[in-house]
Amino acid sequence: MRTHQNKRLCQVESKVLLGTAIKHSGERGCNEEDEKDKLEDSIPNDLEVDILTRLPAKTLLKFRCVSKMWSYIIRSQSFVDSHYALSSSTRSRFTVTFCNALIVPDDTKRLFIFSSSFEEEDKSSSLVAKLDMTVPTVVLTYRWKCPSIHGFIGCINNSFQFIVCNPSTRQVITLPTKGSRSSLGYDPVGHQFKVLNLVTSPDMFPDYLVHEFITLGGGGEVSRSQVTTAPYYPVTDGVYINGSIYYGAWAPKLRMDPVIVCFDVRHEKISFIKAPRNVVFWETESILMDYRGKLASVLVNPYSPFRSFGLLILEDAKKHEWSKQTFELPFPLVDVTSPGTNKAGEIIFAPNTLPPVDKPFFIFYYNVEKKDMRRVRLHGVADDEEFRRRYGLQDTMRVTITPEHFESIASL
Repeated sequence: MRTHQNKRLCQVESKVLLGTAIKHSGERGCNEEDEKDKLEDSIPNDLEVDILTRLPAKTLLKFRCVSKMWSYIIRSQSFVDSHYALSSSTRSRFTVTFCNALIVPDDTKRLFIFSSSFEEEDKSSSLVAKLDMTVPTVVLTYRWKCPSIHGFIGCINNSFQFIVCNPSTRQVITLPTKGSRSSLGYDPVGHQFKVLNLVTSPDMFPDYLVHEFITLGGGGEVSRSQVTTAPYYPVTDGVYINGSIYYGAWAPKLRMDPVIVCFDVRHEKISFIKAPRNVVFWETESILMDYRGKLASVLVNPYSPFRSFGLLILEDAKKHEWSKQTFELPFPLVDVTSPGTNKAGEIIFAPNTLPPVDKPFFIFYYNVEKKDMRRVRLHGVADDEEFRRRYGLQDTMRVTITPEHFESIASL
């Protein structure tokens, strides 16, 4: 009985939303009562699909129970791609992730995933975040990050496991790995997520390194393959940009030649790009980011306040060519990183750690053309004392911020 009632509620809600969409689409020739009575017959299939792509993920997940046809449409790869394309062009969010597992009992260990409200075109001075989901028993070391890649969050667990989750659908997949350094990537042509896992420990100074590529298929299927490369010593987290994963390293050993390791997600090939020494100089604290579709490095001293920063941009990977610019800030920043840019090309600076409960959570936007900076306050990220006590949250916990997270209704 309850299942039948839930299905009926979905059908009613879907008719209301579709009716509202038609009412505002400019169609003429029938009154509102006629629209309600003839709703199912009056909507062409292509228009129905177009309307569905404009709905948020939470609504679409409920609408899969309306009918077999809608379930088929919403689960299809073409619809998933269309919905993501629209989401990425109109519904940009922040994600803020962190883990409390190093400081609390086992039964309260969590990975927390917050997401903000949409960024408004009027550049408002505040955004509101909500807790999308928590993943229990996840244990992250202090410095590992959990970036958002094509709507999914990926991070490496302390126990040689890689966690992949979708905050929109709340799907979580745990993958056993053979090493402690992994990064999530996406093949936009094959529509597949892949995890790059470094199997060999570079601390052993081997003659070559073994990498494992873990491909996530539909229905939870997983395939694995391996490739070897010349030795190198990775020192930064991976950054995913347009089908490739990049991370900074020394080659062939620690503090020798600076390089960028590039992993082609689709073709599963690894190449090396020569890099200026200051790109990897600060090693684990070095900042790599996506700058308008190109790999870039923000040059700052991570251990002191700064009022200027350098920006190195990889202009040509084949020729190993980098450009450099220097910018002055209107006021100094301290203990921040740069997770990337927004759609307007503003460089974002965000805290490395969770602010105290009585301090504001500020994100800073630097406009490289106007040479000015604005700040936006992010509300709702563990800023409640009772919430912090319940989960044993402290101010020194490392946070990962992704400036452009988009909803995805894909399933793995």
